[in-house]
Amino acid sequence: MKNNRHIGNLEKEKLRLRVKQLELEKQIRRDWKELKEDLSPANFIAHKLESATHKKPEGSLLSEFINYGVSYLRNKFSEKAAYEVEATIQKGIDKLTEKLKTSFKKNKH
Repeated sequence: MKNNRHIGNLEKEKLRLRVKQLELEKQIRRDWKELKEDLSPANFIAHKLESATHKKPEGSLLSEFINYGVSYLRNKFSEKAAYEVEATIQKGIDKLTEKLKTSFKKNKH
């Protein structure tokens, strides 16, 4: 009778270990799949973009490149526009200054 209990206990332990083994193998497969996805070229570039722009990509890699390009162009155009506005304002100030100088010169004479 004692021998049967030991065999039963061993069978239960064997079954428990088999279940644990299957769970661990499943976890290894899941981790391996995630690792392969993380190291794929598309995800690798997306992670690099994320670290460079400090924002998480929302859509596909192509849309992220397009968004990055549009953002870059918008910044360049806004810099140029700001420079042009500043130059125009400076020209206006220079003209106003000249008119004031000529006006004061006429009033002195």
